[in-house]
Amino acid sequence: MRVSRLFVALLTMATVGCVGQGMLYTRVVRTYSNDFSSTLAGSKTCRVNEHILKEPVSGAGVSVSFTSRVVEESARTAGMTNLYYADMETLSILNGIYKRKTLILNGD
Repeated sequence: MRVSRLFVALLTMATVGCVGQGMLYTRVVRTYSNDFSSTLAGSKTCRVNEHILKEPVSGAGVSVSFTSRVVEESARTAGMTNLYYADMETLSILNGIYKRKTLILNGD
């Protein structure tokens, strides 16, 4: 019973990533700034998505990447004139075969 619980715990840590890269699923949000002493929070948020799909079988390094829209257009559409900080959210499935990166802009 202990061995099976240990095996399940190790398998879970290896396949689902909380801190590092998981083999099946990873979702991480990291900040782009290290200086928050004078950074305002902002009242508006907009998100810019980039999707990446890789072909894993042949090893040829074939991938497709597309972005939902450009950053300036997204901020303008959200009514932002001042950008205070940005976060990057990364979602990875099946060890990076599908990856979505989302730039999260915060400002007024």
